[in-house]
Amino acid sequence: MELEFGGRRYPVAGSELILGADAGASLVLPGAKPRHAVVRAMGERMATIRAAENGADITVNGVAVGPDPTPLMHGDTIQIGSHLINVLNPTHPAGGPNTPPAGARERLHDTMFGLPRSTATPVEGIPAPQTPPTIPRAPGKTWIVVAAVASAAIILWLLLR
Repeated sequence: MELEFGGRRYPVAGSELILGADAGASLVLPGAKPRHAVVRAMGERMATIRAAENGADITVNGVAVGPDPTPLMHGDTIQIGSHLINVLNPTHPAGGPNTPPAGARERLHDTMFGLPRSTATPVEGIPAPQTPPTIPRAPGKTWIVVAAVASAAIILWLLLR
C-alpha cells in the first residue's frame, strides 16, 4: 500500500505513517495539525487511517473519518484540509474497481471490527437504518399465554407419570 501526494509515493510499511505539519512526520502537510493522522498497514492490500489529535478533520472519499480506524483501499482519496492524497496498491489487479460502491465502507468497517460503527456518517443515496416496528400487545391478554403454558406442563406431567 502506498500514499501518493505531490508527485511522490510514500510506502505504508509494517509500522505507522504519520501525516501532519510536524517536520518529523512521514508525510508533511503544511497547515495541518502537527500529528494530524496515522495510517497503519493491514497486510499488503489494505490499511487504516485514524485521527492522531482531537479536532483533526479527515475525509476519505468525501466521508468524514470518526474516532475509529477507517479502512483504506486502492483508489481511495484522503482529504486533509486542502490536501488530496491518493491511496494506491501496486499489486491491485489491472481493470479492477477503483472505489467501493456507496455504503461499502461502512459495511466493511462492520465486518472488520464486528460491531456497528456508531459514528458512521450517512452516505448520500443510502437510507438510514430503520428500527423494526414493535408488535402491539393487547392489554390483559398475558394471562392466556401463562394459562396455556401451565396447562401444557400439567398435561405433560400427567402423561409421563
